[in-house]
Amino acid sequence: MRLHRFFVEEKIVPGSSVAITDAKLLHQWRNVLRLKAGGEVILFDGSGMDYRCELTRLEKKEAVCGVLEEMKESARPAQTLVLFASLIKKDSFEWLLEKATELGVSEIRPVIADRSEVKNINLERGRDILKEATEQSGRGSIPLLREATELLTAVKEQSGMSLLAFDRDGKPFKKEEWNKVTNIGAFIGPEGGWSARELALFGEQHIPVCSLGTSTLRAETAGVAVTALLLLQS
Repeated sequence: MRLHRFFVEEKIVPGSSVAITDAKLLHQWRNVLRLKAGGEVILFDGSGMDYRCELTRLEKKEAVCGVLEEMKESARPAQTLVLFASLIKKDSFEWLLEKATELGVSEIRPVIADRSEVKNINLERGRDILKEATEQSGRGSIPLLREATELLTAVKEQSGMSLLAFDRDGKPFKKEEWNKVTNIGAFIGPEGGWSARELALFGEQHIPVCSLGTSTLRAETAGVAVTALLLLQS
């Protein structure tokens, strides 16, 4: 039977025990999953490794987990991708957070675009979504989620990263041109696309604008498509 997998803030040391005091996690173990002392779970602390653990004690305010086995790190994408995702409606943006995490994105930076109907993000909820998607997908580390920022600020703050933007009217995207680029930042527009001012900004900053084809994709679909194209092995 597949073991449940959870992120914990505590540092895990092979061959030792770890005490868990996260109230939400303890509630899930005791009241939702009905776990008992003697049961096993998979824990990870963001270091890139998984640990098979036995619940030696499970009480209302604390659980103690004995580390039984250090497991091989989950495979990481060869490339690091920062997704600059324009803010869109709450449900759609949260879906994008979940799917981009499952696909291996390293960081998500919400962007306030000219056509963004939404101007902010609930960071606490967003980070919970990233954590749950990381637990589910088997990745070893949780992506970063930054505060929302204006496009100009997002562009000018970058250094040491190869940037590109996506728009229906851009030049055709050729994956082979990016296969050996290790650190990529990809800009995804909002519903309605980038404005003329924003496209001009990309040009001024020498950021190539690429197209995924002639179909008009929803913003969240485009974000997932770009993440998959750049990170999944062909």
